Amino acid sequence: MSEGGMDRRRFFGRVGKIGGAMILGSMAGKAFAGEWEQGTGDELWSAGSFRQSCIDISRELEGIVRGRIDGEWREFSKVTLPDPFMEWNLAARREVLESIGRMMAGGEGSGPSLAGPHNAAMATYSALRRDSNLTINNAYKGMGLCPERGKIGGYIEHMQATVDSASMPERLEFLGQLYSDKANFDLTRLVSLELYSTPDFETHTFLNLMENPATSLVFLDSMSYEVRGLGELVDPGDSEALQYSRDIMTYTNLAHSYFHGAFPRLFPAIIIHITEIFDNSPGTGLGVRVAPPLP
Repeated sequence: MSEGGMDRRRFFGRVGKIGGAMILGSMAGKAFAGEWEQGTGDELWSAGSFRQSCIDISRELEGIVRGRIDGEWREFSKVTLPDPFMEWNLAARREVLESIGRMMAGGEGSGPSLAGPHNAAMATYSALRRDSNLTINNAYKGMGLCPERGKIGGYIEHMQATVDSASMPERLEFLGQLYSDKANFDLTRLVSLELYSTPDFETHTFLNLMENPATSLVFLDSMSYEVRGLGELVDPGDSEALQYSRDIMTYTNLAHSYFHGAFPRLFPAIIIHITEIFDNSPGTGLGVRVAPPLP
């Protein structure tokens, strides 16, 4: 079926060498499951679901999030992503969509880059996995923006209504409009999906966040940032999670399927509640904290 000058098979042939490998890898967890890809502590799953107990976001409307860090409960004030970060983030995302649109129309373009705002190196620590003597872990994660609380329901409804019918150009147009204005997003959060973890295969990121929510994200580009915060894991089967967290989980799964195609299950979300931001831009940022402002 042709969409805007290029059929879906040819499109994904050009765009999907990176993205397709990541997606196929996300489905392979059980195939590679074994005794080594497990935590060494208590069982974390019950009837195929889990609940994270080391984070408390009951005061998130006040801008407060609590986490059990190294065994001690601590309170943190959330911060918002600064304007330069959002300008870079949104412009880079729109550029990718425009490039894909040109490809769909039969012109020149390129697929998503591993650099830029979509991918972040995510560092976590605290839990041992059977295949390592160290708890520290670092893994690249696809990282998205969280729609603003009052708007996320409308975006979910739109994607649910059109996920099986919208052409790729229509999907790109929707995403382009979404990324046109930072007011569409909650600037105190970022979100990813935990694509691999199951009761039979536990990633080290998952194990660490279940023990200790502290995390650091590093984005690599000509402009580079480090975002620190607390990672909230939201299982699709967790009815006790706050509604906004569940909405973010639903939205992020839909956005994933909206571009890549339907998947057989919902994936858990990793919602990063942002507490500190550093400018790591080569030659200019020098790792200086930009939020909250230094005294």
